[in-house]
Amino acid sequence: MNIYYMYQDENTSEETYHAMVVSAESLEEAKKMHPASDWGRVDVWCYSEEDVSGILLGKAKKGTASKIILTSYS
Repeated sequence: MNIYYMYQDENTSEETYHAMVVSAESLEEAKKMHPASDWGRVDVWCYSEEDVSGILLGKAKKGTASKIILTSYS
């Protein structure tokens, strides 16, 4: 399990998520995560998984589940 910093620059309006830290098996899995848990909510994140970028931060503790750890919302 890895820890990723995920961010998007497509939707920078007020009252949107700009970034999140997640645990996931791969960058592809991390890109599929949505900070509001709903890809129908493009008003608060970005419009598609292709708009999400990510940076590997490191390895998670063994047994860690895939999940959102922290979000940045403004």
